[in-house]
Formats: sequence, structure tokens, C-alpha cells
Amino acid sequence: MTALLAGGDAASYAMDCSHYGARSMTNSTIAERRSRYSDCYVSAHTLPPRVFPPNLRAESAAICELTKSLAENPSATVRYVLDIAQDLCGAGSAGLSLVHLDQTGAATMRWEAVQGALSAHEATDMRRDSSPCGLCLDIGIAILISRPERVFDQVADKLPSIAEILTIPLYDGGRKPLGTLWVAHHDSQAHFDSDDVRIAEQLAAQLALALKLQEQARDHARALALFESHQRAQQNLLTYHQYEERALFEQAEIENQQALRFKDALIVEAHHRTKNTLQIASNLLALQAQASSLAQVRDALLDNAARLHIMARVHELLCANANSTQSVFMPQLLQSLGSALGQSLGRTHPHVALEIECDQMELPAQDAVALVLLANEAVTNAYKHAFANESAGLITVALQRTRENALLLRIEDTGNGFASPNGAEGTGLKLIRTLAAQLRGTLDVGGRDIGMGTRVTLTLAAPVPSVDSENADDHSSRLSLNVLTNR
Repeated sequence: MTALLAGGDAASYAMDCSHYGARSMTNSTIAERRSRYSDCYVSAHTLPPRVFPPNLRAESAAICELTKSLAENPSATVRYVLDIAQDLCGAGSAGLSLVHLDQTGAATMRWEAVQGALSAHEATDMRRDSSPCGLCLDIGIAILISRPERVFDQVADKLPSIAEILTIPLYDGGRKPLGTLWVAHHDSQAHFDSDDVRIAEQLAAQLALALKLQEQARDHARALALFESHQRAQQNLLTYHQYEERALFEQAEIENQQALRFKDALIVEAHHRTKNTLQIASNLLALQAQASSLAQVRDALLDNAARLHIMARVHELLCANANSTQSVFMPQLLQSLGSALGQSLGRTHPHVALEIECDQMELPAQDAVALVLLANEAVTNAYKHAFANESAGLITVALQRTRENALLLRIEDTGNGFASPNGAEGTGLKLIRTLAAQLRGTLDVGGRDIGMGTRVTLTLAAPVPSVDSENADDHSSRLSLNVLTNR
């Protein structure tokens, strides 16, 4: 017995305990405990064999089932080991005690799992220095305690009667103490033997492996939980960044819309002021024309006033189109032209009718001004020169898109017919040619038929982009306007 206790196992275990926070145990401390309980235990390896042959078939079957359980579900192996130990050793109780630290850092032995008569005391904590399991770990070998009531002095009065306890130490691969596997007899006539020790030590090896696998499973679960937590944190961070980017984008959109509205407001204000300025200038020219005694000067002033009035009308339409497209709805603009010409020139030519046809389209302001000025000059010339002696007639203005998506402006009259001018062209025709060149269009001026009026045609081969206007009638693709002169 002395040789067993003086071996390297006890000293090695004393060193291991210091790594677990247990109180330092020197060789003198171990010797003190051994001396205190020397009459309570014996080395389990000194026990005699059984009086009858062991059931090796049952042992082999149990170990095979235990190995299968260990591979499939290590967490359930502990209870299975205790069942096998209790059955093969014929014990009244079997249990697993593990080393724990209490709140003060002192080492305790907790009955982690218990089967049999002592199962009601599962999860009981005992001071390590006053428990059979602690004594077994101090000695470092399997021991048989024949007077457990002395070692169980902490809870001896709370436990059922125990005749013998066979205790096997559990270590991991690095000789780190984990706890003990123990079996107990409650019948004073029952005794453990060397075969029980062999069986218990085999089960203890399997139990230590199960505990190691459980620890690895817990470590894996913790690592997985940490990984999932990291994934959730990354997802939350990504969601936050997406939300922040969306908020910044929405804020930028709001600021952009505000800037566009401000820009549109500035554009509308600019067009409004331009329209007012042109209208004032047109009115001033009209007043000067009325004050002039010379017919040639009066006509020139009125023509220029009409041109300014047209440009003012364009800016008025741009004011009504409160967006950044800067386009003009052409049917509305030509209608304004027809109304103005009917009120001015229609009074002096009451028998001449003016008809306007226009496909629904919008044109950029610059092109719209040039087109309507060209039409104004052509219609004005027709009023002044095509109808002599107050003869009746018709002037037609048509703005259309061809199948090839070209733009076609046609002004026709039923007056005296076109005659080639002798010498220099008049101001109106020069202005018409200038505006046609500005639009990069093809101009054709000629007679409809002999003595049957004049036709002015402008073709824009390169199409000008157009869109349907909100002001357009959805049920009509062309606007027709008849401007009747005063009778």
C-alpha cells in the first residue's frame, strides 16, 4: 500500500490540481489525508477474484453497445455507462463525480450523474477534501472504501446506508483530473472483487472519452454560436449600411427634386419676364405705328410688333410648361398665331379665311420660334399680296410629320398665284429663307397651279424629337383651327 501511494501518480496529480484552481496539494498534504483515512480504503487492485467465472459474453455485448452509443450520441453515453456499471458489478448505485470550483475558488466534487439508490442526491456538491472521490483523486488509483461514513462526514446523515464504494479516477489524455466513476453496495453482505475493478476501469476509460467528446461538442457548439453571432453581426452591419445608403440616396433624391423645382421656378420666372418685356416692346411698336403718318413706316412697325408678339407667346407657353423640357406644344402656338393674324390682318381682308392644321407634337423652344416666325411671314405675305380688290380666298397652314418621321410645314393660299420677283427679294421672303436655313430645312416657294395661289413648303429631313403633351387631346392626333375673319 505504501509503495502504491508513494508512486508518481499521486505527485503528478498534485501538480495537475494546481492548474485547476484547486488548493495546492504537496506531498505532505496527500500524506496527511492518507493517514487520516488509512483505515477506510484499500487499493482496488488488491481485491480477490470472483468465486464464480465472470460473464464475459455479457461484458463484450455491453462494451459493443457502449462503443456504438459513444459514436452516435456521446451525450447519452454517461447514463449508459452507469447502467452498465451498476448491472455488471451488481451494485446498488453508480455515479459520475466531476471536479468543480465554487464561488470562492475552492475545489468541490459534484455528483454529476447518479443511478440507483443514490439517484435522489444527483447534483450534490461536496468539499473535495472530505469526499471519497477527492480521496481517490489524491491517491491517483482505483480504491475501495469500506467505511464510507467517515469519508462522507459532510452528508453522512443525509445518505442511505453504504457498505462499500469502488471509486475509479478519470483523467484526460494529458493526465488532467476530470472526476471519478464509482459504484456502491448498500447490502453489507455484498462485496466488490477484482473483476468489478477490471470492468469499472474499462468503463472509466470509455467514460473519459465520452466526456472529452462532449467537451469537444460544447466547444464546437460555442464556436458555431460565435460564428453565427458574427454572421448576424455582419448581416446587421450590412443591413445598417444598406439602410444608411438608402437614407442618403433618398435624401439626395429629395435635394435633387428640390433643386429641379427651384431650377424650374427660375426658368419659368425668366420666361415670364422675357414674355413681359417682349409684350411691352410689341405694344410700344404698335403705338408708334399708330402715331406714324407714313404707311410704309407704319406697316414695318406693325410687322415687327407682330413678330415680337409671337416670341412673347412662345415664352408664355414655356411658362405654362413648368418643367425642365423647355418644349412648346405646337398646336397651341399655331392657334395663337392664327388668332393674332385673324385679329390684325383679318380686319383689312374680311373675305379671307385662315385654316390651321397641326399634328400633336412638342418642339424645342428655338425650333418652335423659327417655325412660327416663318409661318407668320408666309401668312402675312399671303394676306398682303395674294388677294387684290378684296377678293375672297383661303390661307392654309399645316404642320405635319410624314411617314419617314420628317417634319413638313406647308402654307398655301388661293390667291393670285406665285410670281418670280423682279430684282431683289422682299424683306418677308428674305426672312423666310433665313429661318429655313436656321432650321437646316429644305425650302420650296412656288405656285400651286397657274393663277391658283402660292405654296411655301419647308421640309426638315432630320426629325426633331417630339413627345405627346399632357395638354393634347388623347382622342385626336391632329388639331384643326379655322380662323374666320371679321365680316
